Amino acid sequence: MKFANLADAGDRLAPLLADLPRESLLIAIMPSGIAVACRIAKQTRMDVGAAFLDHDDSGVRVTELPPVEGRSVVIVDDGIETGTAVRAVVQAVRDAGAARVIVAMPVVPKEVQAWLDLMVDQVIAIDRPLARRSLAWHYEEFDPIDDEMGRFILARQAWKRGWVTECVPKAGESGESGDAGAVAGSSD
Repeated sequence: MKFANLADAGDRLAPLLADLPRESLLIAIMPSGIAVACRIAKQTRMDVGAAFLDHDDSGVRVTELPPVEGRSVVIVDDGIETGTAVRAVVQAVRDAGAARVIVAMPVVPKEVQAWLDLMVDQVIAIDRPLARRSLAWHYEEFDPIDDEMGRFILARQAWKRGWVTECVPKAGESGESGDAGAVAGSSD
């Protein structure tokens, strides 16, 4: 199965989340997850927050996360390859006191879903391939976005909908001009 682009993936994933409470919080794994999450939010009217990650020699860790205590949280990205990013976000959300944790992705390989089922309350996916492949393989046009563009999209959506979230950069923060940045790799 192939998606046209990140927006198409979000549009096709949204109906699978239609039965979730509107008070659920979509947590986009930044940067590319925001493109999928905003399309889901448009159809479901759920609020969107973001998980920002830092990758280093010791692995992946979550550096920013909106308040999730007592909420149902839906973690969204452009898909899963290895599962490293989603595992870090699931753990951070659990540690922060989320009441329910759902992972909703366009692509979840069956071998990753096996351990993910043990960590979360529900896994929602469109494509569940037997083997892991590069996420680009699942998209006709795969143009992941960088952190700067991800923050710009999140801030624009927050402004349009009147959201207040700690993950939206404050005006004048260094390096956050809102201009389109260079294309970067996936968060996974």
